[in-house]
Amino acid sequence: MRLLRDEALQSDDGRLGTRFWIFPQPPFIPGYEQPDRVWLSIPADEIGPGPSDATMYVVDPLFEKRPYGLDRLPPFDEPGRPPVRPGPDRHFDSISPDAREFLPVHAYACVRFVLQVWQSYIGRPVRWFFDQTFPRLEIVAHVNWDNAQAGYGFLELGISDTDGIRRPYALNFDTIAHEVGHLILLSETGVPTSLSRGADFFVFSEAFSDIVSLISFLHFDTAVDRLLRRTRGNLLIYNELNRFAETSPETQVRLATNFRRMSEVTGEVHDRALPFIGAIFDTIVELYHSELVQRGCADGRLLDVDLRELDQLDFDRFRAATAEAFQARPLAFEQALTAARDAVGQALAASLRGLEPNTLTLAGAAHAVVAAADVATAPLLEINFAWREIIGRR
Repeated sequence: MRLLRDEALQSDDGRLGTRFWIFPQPPFIPGYEQPDRVWLSIPADEIGPGPSDATMYVVDPLFEKRPYGLDRLPPFDEPGRPPVRPGPDRHFDSISPDAREFLPVHAYACVRFVLQVWQSYIGRPVRWFFDQTFPRLEIVAHVNWDNAQAGYGFLELGISDTDGIRRPYALNFDTIAHEVGHLILLSETGVPTSLSRGADFFVFSEAFSDIVSLISFLHFDTAVDRLLRRTRGNLLIYNELNRFAETSPETQVRLATNFRRMSEVTGEVHDRALPFIGAIFDTIVELYHSELVQRGCADGRLLDVDLRELDQLDFDRFRAATAEAFQARPLAFEQALTAARDAVGQALAASLRGLEPNTLTLAGAAHAVVAAADVATAPLLEINFAWREIIGRR
C-alpha cells in the first residue's frame, strides 16, 4: 500500500485528492527541516475551511483556552481565528509552513493521513466511538499547555517547552499520530467501562498508539528513503524510526529499540508498554531482514542471528555488508521495509476486531496479533512476544 505521490499526480482535478504539506518528523530534526507535499485521498470538494470535512474539523482559539477534561467537552464556542481556506486550486499546499495559519492545516493533514493509512489496514472507515454525541472530531490546533491529548470528541495540541524553546505539537507528526492511535483503538474495540488504573488496556493503548505512529511514519516515501540512506539499510542503528515523542533534536520520551522484558518494567503505564513496542519493532526489523535475504541483498545466515545478542564484531560485519548491498540496490531495501511494515500493520489492525476492552490483557492482545498475522509473520511475533515475557514460551 502506497499513498498518492506528488510526482505521479500533477493534475488539479480535485477528485484525485487534495494536496497538503506535512513534516514527517518535527522540523527541528536534522534532515526534516522542509515538509513533504502529500496527496490525501479525500477529494478537494469534500474539504471545507478550517480545514474541515464530514468527520473532523479544526478550531484555533484566538485567546488562551483551558484544556478539555471530564467537566469540559466540545464543541469549542469561544472566539477563534478565522478558518483557513484553501488556495484558488482548492488545495492547501499554497499555505506557507512559516505562516501562523499553517498550524491548523498541518494538524488536520496529519490526522487525515494517519486515518488514511489505518483505514486501509482495517479495511473500512473508522467510526468514531463518540459519534452518537459528536458526529465529528474537534481538533484544537493550539493550546498554551505542555501536553497533547485525545478524548471524547476532541484532540488538543499544546506546546512543548524544552530548555526554554517552545515548539507546537501541531507540527509534530509523531505526537499527532500517537493521539489518533488512541482514538482508533477506542473506536475499534469500544470504550472500557470497568477498569482499574493499572489495567492492561491502558498499557496496550500506549503501545498500540506508538506503533501507529511508527508505521504511519513509514508511509512517507521520502522519509523511508532518507531513513535508509542515513542508516545505509541498517535499522539497528539509532535513528528517527525508533524514537517516540521527540521534544528536541536530542530528546525523546521512549525508544522502540529497547531490551525491556515484563519482569524488568515498573508499574508506570508507558514503561509497561515498552516490551510490547519492542516486540513489534523487532518483528518489523526481522521481517525486513528476511525480505532482504529473499531479494538477494543479505546473507541467509543473518536470519540465524539473535539481533538482541550481537557482539560488536558481528554488528560491524553486518553493518558493512548492509551498507555495500544498499549502495548497489537501494530500491530493494525500500521494498523490503515497506513489505515488513504492511505485514505487521495488517496483523495489528486485524487483531482489534476480537479484543474486549474490559477483559483485555497484554498476553491476550499479543495472541490476537499473532493469530491475525500471515504465515511468515506469526512465528516471529510469537518468538518476540515470548522473549519479552508477554506470552509464555512453547
